Amino acid sequence: MFQITSAAAALAGAITVIAQSAALPANCDRSYTVKLGDTCDIISATQNVSTYQLAAVNTGIIDPECANLYEGELICLGITGQDCNVTYVMQSGDTCSSIAAAAGIPVSTFLTNNPNVNPICTNIYPDEVFCTASQIYVNLTSTE
Repeated sequence: MFQITSAAAALAGAITVIAQSAALPANCDRSYTVKLGDTCDIISATQNVSTYQLAAVNTGIIDPECANLYEGELICLGITGQDCNVTYVMQSGDTCSSIAAAAGIPVSTFLTNNPNVNPICTNIYPDEVFCTASQIYVNLTSTE
């Protein structure tokens, strides 16, 4: 009885994009549209964003297990001034020390930019993506 016209479909798509854009942080520096089969680690690796940063800038959008991504969803990759895009994908056998050494940064900088990693580096896993920049990107003080 009802037929969706291409104009109506285009309008529905535009409304979805506008609604998703409104959900992104106002100071989102980069964004990404989720593709079928994406995981947080895949997005992080292909878009040069740490796993921590991806989760932190999408609080309330992506759940802690990253189990609620859906195809076509628009997510933020980085916040202006806090967008680390110098990354490394952990391989089996890597340690915080070996990752930091390969990046030419102190372990303290590595840990500061990746606050999800505990001080003794026992909670890292293969395919996790880390910020390996020499600049500190993570804002550890809250302005709220």
